[in-house]
Amino acid sequence: EPEPEPEPEPEPEPEPEPSTKVFSDKAEVGKELCAHVAAAAKKAIAERGEFHLAVAGGSLLDALSGLVDHKDSVDFSKVVLSFANHKCLAPGHEKATVAKSKAKFADAAGITKFISPTETPKDGSDGSEEAAFYAKELEKAVPHVNGFPVHDIVLLGLGADGHVGSNHPMGPAVAETSKAVAGSPKEGEPSSITMTVEAINSARQVGVVVCGGSKGKKEAVKRAMIRPFEGPRGTFPAQLLKSPLFFLDKEAAADL
Repeated sequence: EPEPEPEPEPEPEPEPEPSTKVFSDKAEVGKELCAHVAAAAKKAIAERGEFHLAVAGGSLLDALSGLVDHKDSVDFSKVVLSFANHKCLAPGHEKATVAKSKAKFADAAGITKFISPTETPKDGSDGSEEAAFYAKELEKAVPHVNGFPVHDIVLLGLGADGHVGSNHPMGPAVAETSKAVAGSPKEGEPSSITMTVEAINSARQVGVVVCGGSKGKKEAVKRAMIRPFEGPRGTFPAQLLKSPLFFLDKEAAADL
């Protein structure tokens, strides 16, 4: 009998490439981002009864202020909001991302479900206990696959050094591959907790929002597109994101 044909070698998986949407200015980015989130929320709620959104802090929170304009089409009481990173501050602290999220977009839109970090962070901690607490909170509220939370969308900013969430270049959090949340200590200020790159990449979609080209931002955007990542792993953390969708204004996209 003729020998059976050998099985062809499977093609290697292509590197999941980033994609970009470029808008004229910051206001337009915010408007389009909110429309994108609202459409995803409507679909998720229709299909699964809930929409799981995780946000990082910073100027991203201002960009979400337009969600209130979608109250007629989205039942925001079915949105569950968690935090991609958070300083080790009590959620009600004025500098806490939970408090800022409520003030900047969540209260106005009618989001009432929050997965909040611990009320009692320890002074001077490295964030590891607070991270373990938050990982358990996510486990209770967000569907998980292989030990990692599956958010519908995780929204991030981008640091000039490539940090996403509080995954800093060559820091302890970016090196973590088995936990969903890690501590991220910072010299001279409170530590943070952050969803690890593995947890971020477990989301159905990862969005990165960058406006303006100054302070190294446009260079960071260009470098964030490089695949495979520059070694060693964690040199420029944004390069570890799987198929991220970048929402950019013209200035941030100037070097692309």
